[in-house]
Amino acid sequence: MAGPLEGVRVLDFTHALAGPFGTMILADLGAEVIQVARVTERDDETRGPGPHIEGRSTYRFSADRGKKSLQLDLKNPQGVEVALALAEKSDVLAENFTPGTLERLGLGYEVVSARNPRIIYASVAGHGQTGPYAQRGAFDIIAQAMSGLMSITGEADGPPMRIGASFGDTMGGSYLAMGVISALYERERSGQGQRLDVAMVEAMMFHLENPIIRFSATGQVPQRVGARHPLVTPFQSFQAKDGWIVVAGMRDWEAFCVAIGREQLAKDPRFLTGADRNARHHELEPILSAIFLSRSAAYWLETLGDTCISCPIYDIAQAVNDPQIRARGAVIEMPMPLPSGGQRPVRLPNNPVRLSRTNPKVERPASWVGEDTREVLAEVLGLSDTAVAELERSGAVRARER
Repeated sequence: MAGPLEGVRVLDFTHALAGPFGTMILADLGAEVIQVARVTERDDETRGPGPHIEGRSTYRFSADRGKKSLQLDLKNPQGVEVALALAEKSDVLAENFTPGTLERLGLGYEVVSARNPRIIYASVAGHGQTGPYAQRGAFDIIAQAMSGLMSITGEADGPPMRIGASFGDTMGGSYLAMGVISALYERERSGQGQRLDVAMVEAMMFHLENPIIRFSATGQVPQRVGARHPLVTPFQSFQAKDGWIVVAGMRDWEAFCVAIGREQLAKDPRFLTGADRNARHHELEPILSAIFLSRSAAYWLETLGDTCISCPIYDIAQAVNDPQIRARGAVIEMPMPLPSGGQRPVRLPNNPVRLSRTNPKVERPASWVGEDTREVLAEVLGLSDTAVAELERSGAVRARER
């Protein structure tokens, strides 16, 4: 069956990662996403960071999957009018410019909603649309830093660390998608669209519920503690003889001690309760570290059994090839068209939503910049070939020859 958002049209003015990630989610769920690019973008080879294959950015190919590409000049009055006409025919307008940018171009919320009161006007920015920092630029690392996440990430005696993926961007994009879906649902009752304002910093802070409530309850500022849990011990990574494992979710301390061959630890008065073990983690961790270092990761994972929840620490190659990941299709393969005319298969993370009837589908690769300009103008706005050609001659739009 078609995706759950079939029939929803998204006019997508996003760039970089936070916005495109959010509209990618909507495309995965079946929405028609029309991504607007500048007419000055001459080809895909210059779009986005690497790694590149034959000059094409894999980064952009991943984030723009499932979308159509239209090139518009928003500094050209005819280009702005085309954008407004498309907004009239759309359910959602998504953007992640610095607040006020689209207003200055004549595409602000008040103007767009006057022409289409049902529009969901969705914005994601580093600090949101209001407040003293609204005009400040932001990248993923800014969201990680200002949310407090970096302050609690890393070893206790080391510097603050950025986590190894762009979660400031992708969390901002995820809540953009969630907000859009919520607003679409509400529109079914009211018939009215509305403005959506998502801040990347706030999206990150939303996921710091435990550190924030601990600070509120105790007045103590959470600190970096490495890979361990600040409230539970053991709940962390340990190095085995040939790799790393995670030990967490202790079910039976005595059975755990028997499994690791240290029955006496179960009766050690320093470690009798969970609170004792956490309070004296600096004494318990060196004991456990020496034990786990003596055997292979596979040995420990089998030996620990049901005494706790444990797993290996995968590198990316191991993660994408894991039998569970493969069985559920959590990573998909998609052909990437190349400038030479050939294709290169690449692997992408699949949408994690699983629905029994209207499951998300990733079927369409990312378009070349401007590949769908003529199609969109003809099918959405009903423009004739002559009218489209005139817009091209005026510089208001640009189309890539297929």
